[in-house]
Amino acid sequence: MRDTIPDYPGRPFTGDLGPLPPDPVSRVRLPSGNPVWLVTGYDEVRAALTHPQLSRAVIEGDPQVGTGGPIGGYRPGRRTLQLDGEIHAQIRRLAARPFTPRRIAALRERVQELTDELLDALEKNGSPGDLVQGLAHPLPITVISELFAVPPEDRARFTGWADRIVTVVGITAEEMTAVRATLHGYLGELVAARRAEPGDDVLSGWLCADEAENPLTDDEIVPLAQTVLIGGYETTVNSIGAGMWRLFQHPDQLNAVRNDPGLLRGAVEEILRYQPQSMFFLVMVAREDLELGGTTVRKGEGVMPLPFAANRDPARFDDPDRFDIRRAPGGHVGFGHGPHACLGAALARIELEVAIGTLLRRFPALRPAGDITSLAWRGDRLVSGLKELLVEW
Repeated sequence: MRDTIPDYPGRPFTGDLGPLPPDPVSRVRLPSGNPVWLVTGYDEVRAALTHPQLSRAVIEGDPQVGTGGPIGGYRPGRRTLQLDGEIHAQIRRLAARPFTPRRIAALRERVQELTDELLDALEKNGSPGDLVQGLAHPLPITVISELFAVPPEDRARFTGWADRIVTVVGITAEEMTAVRATLHGYLGELVAARRAEPGDDVLSGWLCADEAENPLTDDEIVPLAQTVLIGGYETTVNSIGAGMWRLFQHPDQLNAVRNDPGLLRGAVEEILRYQPQSMFFLVMVAREDLELGGTTVRKGEGVMPLPFAANRDPARFDDPDRFDIRRAPGGHVGFGHGPHACLGAALARIELEVAIGTLLRRFPALRPAGDITSLAWRGDRLVSGLKELLVEW
C-alpha cells in the first residue's frame, strides 16, 4: 500500500513549490510517514480552512506533518487557538484584545526606528552584507520580543527554541517534547513575572483580558504565547528575505517600486501571494466523514491545505505564475482564511512595507552580490526561508 501513495514533497524546497499533483485534492505521504489529503485548489483550500469537521486540535496518534509529532500549541483540556467553534472564537477574542488597530498602527514608528538602526549597522559593516542576518531576522524577533517583554539577552535562546519547534524533518518526538517543555517553562516564568508586575506588554494584556467573567489562566496563556510568538517571528523573517530575493529576480519591478513608493503596498501583497513560505502547512484532522472537492475524507484522516498552492490556482488568479506588483490586490490566502486566519497579519504587512521600502530608499543601488539562483534554504521547517542573502550597494 505504501508504494501506491507518493511521498511529498519529494524534492528540497528552493523557494518555489515545484510540480504538484494535478488534482485539487490528492493523497500523499508526508515526512512523518503519515498519508494525508493534500489540498491545493483555491476553493478547496478555503473550504478546508473553514470546514466545521476539520480540526486543528491535533494530538499524538493523529496524522502529523513531520518526524517530531504535533507542532501546534494544542494541549488537551485547555483553551487554545487550535480549538474550533465557540471555544476558539472566545479565546481568539481574548487573544486579540492587546492587538488593537491603534496599537498596531502605532508600531509602524517603532518598526521604522528598528529598521533604520539595523541598516545603519549593515552599512557600517560594509558591502557586501547579509540581508537575512542584518535585517530580515533581527527585525521581526525584536518587534515581537518587545511586544511580549522578552529580555534582549533571552532572544537568541528563544529563536533557537522556535526554530526547533517548526522543524519538520531531522527531529525526533523526544527532542520535540524536550524543546517544547523548555519553551513552556520559560514562557511560564515570563507570565508569572508579568502577573506579579504587569506592564504594557501583550502578556499583561492577556492576564487582564476577560470574556464573560472567564479570563485566561496562566496555563492557557503559555501555549497561546508560544503560538503567537513563533507565528509572529518565523513568517515575517522569511517573507522579508524571500520577498527581496523575488524582487531581485524581477529588476524592472524592483526599480518601479524604488521610483514609485506608491507601488510598495501592491508589491508586498504580490510577495505574499506569489512567494510560498514552505511546501508544508499544519495538518487538520477529520472528526467525521466529509466531502472536499468531490473527494470523500474519512473520519480520522489528515488533511493538509496548502495556501501557497491555492495562491497559484489559475481558476482564481489570471496568469498566476507571473509575478506582478501591479496585480489587483486581494483574494490571496497567504495569511490563511476563516476563523483561524493569522492574528498578526496587519503587523506583518507593516514590517514588510517598512523593511522593503526603507531598503530601496536607503540603498538606491542595492543588488544581489552574486548568483541568486542556487541559494541555500531552510527547507526542513514548517516555515522555510533563506539561510543567507548577500547584497551589495
